[in-house]
Amino acid sequence: MSARSWLFHFMPYGAPELKEVGRKYMVRAVLVASIAWIVLFLMSLGTGEFLRRRPKETSVVVVPYREIAAPPPLTQDAPPPQVAIAQPVAPPTVGVAVPVPDAEAPPEQTIASQEEIAASTPGVESTGDNIVVAPPSEDELPAFGEYVYVEELPEAVTKVNPTYPDIAREAGVDGVVLVQALVGKDGKVKDTRIVKSIPMLDNSAADAVKQWVFKPALSNNKPVAVWVAVPVRFSLH
Repeated sequence: MSARSWLFHFMPYGAPELKEVGRKYMVRAVLVASIAWIVLFLMSLGTGEFLRRRPKETSVVVVPYREIAAPPPLTQDAPPPQVAIAQPVAPPTVGVAVPVPDAEAPPEQTIASQEEIAASTPGVESTGDNIVVAPPSEDELPAFGEYVYVEELPEAVTKVNPTYPDIAREAGVDGVVLVQALVGKDGKVKDTRIVKSIPMLDNSAADAVKQWVFKPALSNNKPVAVWVAVPVRFSLH
């Protein structure tokens, strides 16, 4: 074995001096870091405890003595405290009456006498101190379109069929003619009016309705004359 090979055989591998120095510094670094963490932890605990025990600031309102009212008296015989009443800024004004002209009275009106009322009102007679109103004539018939109050409308008892005009039949004219019939107190037709017209059939319809007989209308259980609508139908079939 040569001297060079022998030297390499017994020399330690991997720079042992660096390993020794590195191990020593590693131990120191771990110790320093541990001590630093412990110190920081203790400081955080101390800071939290200091903040928790620090006295809190409270606001205090100081009221001067001159603004504090005097306490009420302890005895019942003491007079109550006087309350100051503020005076009005402006004194109230008093209204002044203003004279106005008197309202003019309406001119005197005279009331018509019974004779004047009887003379100006038809159907009214004056007898002494009483006024007598003459009842309406039983033969008086209502005008066409005049309203008459009835409790029961007329009811047809006898109906007469109309005659179909030949000219209307040949022309093929049919339909319904509406006739207004004035039914008297005796139930007979006193007058007729055509409301819905078919020129070729109007006369035949009116002639037939004039022959009808009705049970008269009743008002207060008495027969009255009244207008009633009567439809008359003309049919070719």
